[in-house]
Amino acid sequence: MSSFIFLLLSSIFASPSGLPSSMSPLRAFVLQVVLLALLALGVVVGAWWIGAGVQPGPMTVAAGGEQCLSCHAGMTGLSPFHNPAAIGCAACHGGNIHAVKAEPAHKGMRVVPGNLADADLSCGAVGCHPGMADRVRTALMATGRGIVAVDRFVFGEQPTPNGTAALTELGDTPADTHLRQLCAVCHLGHEKTEPAPITELSRGGGCLACHAQYHLPRTPDTHPRLTINIADEACFGCHSRSGRISTNYEGWHETMLTADQVPVDDPGYRLLQDGRVFERQPEDAHHTLGLSCIDCHTARETMGDGRVYRHQEEQVEVECTTCHAEAPPTLAWAALDDEARSILRVRYGREWPERRFVQVAKTGLALNNVFVDEAGRPVLETKQTAKRFAVSSPAEVCTRAGHERVSCQSCHSAWVPQCVGCHTQRDTDGQWLEYLSDFFAEPPTLGVRADTTGGTPRIEPFAPGMIMTLNTHRRDPAGDVAAMAAEGSFHRLFAPSVPHTVSAVGRACTSCHNDPLALGLGRGVLALSGEGTNAIWTFTPAFAAMRDGLPADAWTAFLDAPIPPYATRLDARPFNRAEQQRILRVGACLTCHAPETDAFLYDDFTRALRQVSAACKVPSVD
Repeated sequence: MSSFIFLLLSSIFASPSGLPSSMSPLRAFVLQVVLLALLALGVVVGAWWIGAGVQPGPMTVAAGGEQCLSCHAGMTGLSPFHNPAAIGCAACHGGNIHAVKAEPAHKGMRVVPGNLADADLSCGAVGCHPGMADRVRTALMATGRGIVAVDRFVFGEQPTPNGTAALTELGDTPADTHLRQLCAVCHLGHEKTEPAPITELSRGGGCLACHAQYHLPRTPDTHPRLTINIADEACFGCHSRSGRISTNYEGWHETMLTADQVPVDDPGYRLLQDGRVFERQPEDAHHTLGLSCIDCHTARETMGDGRVYRHQEEQVEVECTTCHAEAPPTLAWAALDDEARSILRVRYGREWPERRFVQVAKTGLALNNVFVDEAGRPVLETKQTAKRFAVSSPAEVCTRAGHERVSCQSCHSAWVPQCVGCHTQRDTDGQWLEYLSDFFAEPPTLGVRADTTGGTPRIEPFAPGMIMTLNTHRRDPAGDVAAMAAEGSFHRLFAPSVPHTVSAVGRACTSCHNDPLALGLGRGVLALSGEGTNAIWTFTPAFAAMRDGLPADAWTAFLDAPIPPYATRLDARPFNRAEQQRILRVGACLTCHAPETDAFLYDDFTRALRQVSAACKVPSVD
């Protein structure tokens, strides 16, 4: 209607006099008054039209742009990159930008933008971060492919622990129901419906699960900041579960205590918001220095790179030796990928043509916060505080002959959470319940991980992924747990572990070569007896045997062949008989000869064996 009046007035006032020359002044005056009245009526009707929430055409937007800021003009907290005066509010939140009343203005609004179901309309829109939402949707933090495959494998619903099915593809089988109830909400595809600060209980939310940083204290006129400097709190809610990576990193280990059993004001204990009780353990050396999660983990690792990966270790690109190297390969500013340069410009507001950035071997891309100094030595700059650390090179013992196959984390992980003897049961209402057993915080078990590219297999840390019984038949949750477990299937699968409990000092030689837990035998006593080459090792386990004949905490049998299936990965296994014999042969020497005083014995162990005395206990090998 207002458009019609505008056109009518334009035609009338097109001539110099504004009216047809034949019209009398009185008639012209009356016509002008009528037309002005019609124009005023059009403005009133148009205001009602907009206020009622009726969407006018795109050419009728008010000259001031979006109407959102007429009410929210005092909103603060956003960075210049998301300044609503520049990009508006609807770019993220949608809604009716023409309405001036709250109810119609908020109609169709995305209260929490960035959920992966509609992230293409907000964060991933053209002109913002196009293509990023698709990358995130393929990333493991969104799809959970690894846990879907492993869970279905344990439930007997697929033949291997590998697969590409995502959490969005769950059906109604026992395995998928178990995942939906206990696991799915931790992943980024889970929708967040209400805006709220990130806490220990935060779950899901797509882009804002990580990038929304709330200001404290909160006020109605303070908008959460959208930032690439993601605090560890954003990781904690999900990564304090399962492998407990976030709690490990900060130096906390889960217990079986309840909230009412926690000593009051005891700094050695921590009560999480979900009611779990943790006790103090040594924190990761990087955490002690003040490094955040994002100081090591890249955007490509967390948000994906568009490729489909089956398990976490496939998507992770950074290794210890990426930074801890004598002379790491580097890239100049001009050779960086576009994403790295954009991140650096956002973070620092400048370019760095004078820097050479450390290159990641796996991808050929660079770390944007690790560069080399004038002497070519790597320097790490923290992303939150810009504090710089000179990165140390591996110690001599790390590169000594015999340790080429041993991963850094095998020696430098101080402890890993371990649980044995658990039971999983579905109750009469269809709810899955987990009955937990003993928790331990001890150095990890070691095992063999094949190199899928045809290289040499590596020694890596493992932890009990599941030593458990599983009963898919519905039972009364108040029933006898032992009886329920007796009816279920038994599983003994260890999982590759990345403990995030790095110690600057590696574990002692005896903690690998003379420790039954490290060898996969479980806790107990290893004893060496006999003389010379007739010396033998014996093992007395601390835990009773379970259905498969192995101790409750073991991965494999003492000086025997391992029993498949071994692990939650097809390329992982415990030490076999021959490997145990070789490890324990070194362990026999360690009972008398410390590496600190008799290092020559271990520099060339084969030669040393040819020179032993008759008094030395050296068990034979097959």
